[in-house]
Amino acid sequence: MEFSDKSNESQQWIEAEQKRSQLRSQRSQQFKLNLIYFARWIGSGWRGWLFYLGSFGIYISLGFALGVNFPSAIACPNTKSYCYLLRLDKETVVIPSNYIKQTSPKKSSRQR
Repeated sequence: MEFSDKSNESQQWIEAEQKRSQLRSQRSQQFKLNLIYFARWIGSGWRGWLFYLGSFGIYISLGFALGVNFPSAIACPNTKSYCYLLRLDKETVVIPSNYIKQTSPKKSSRQR
């Protein structure tokens, strides 16, 4: 009797695993179909253009904001510029205008 009970339990377990596997397969198939439907919906008509243009605008904005916040990439000329206003660390990124005037090489005319 003990053998038949264990056999029956293992058979039920195998059937339960098969059902779970079938459900996973159905869910995976449904996910793929939904993804394809969503991609077709995004890529068609005005929705597609708006989606791609919106994405492009977001990436350009993020690129500009990240570029502005790295002091080695862009130095802000003064405190009223957009460059300065978009900085996170405002104290270390402004080059004073009098420093620029002092360190810029002066043009000298060569005489022969």
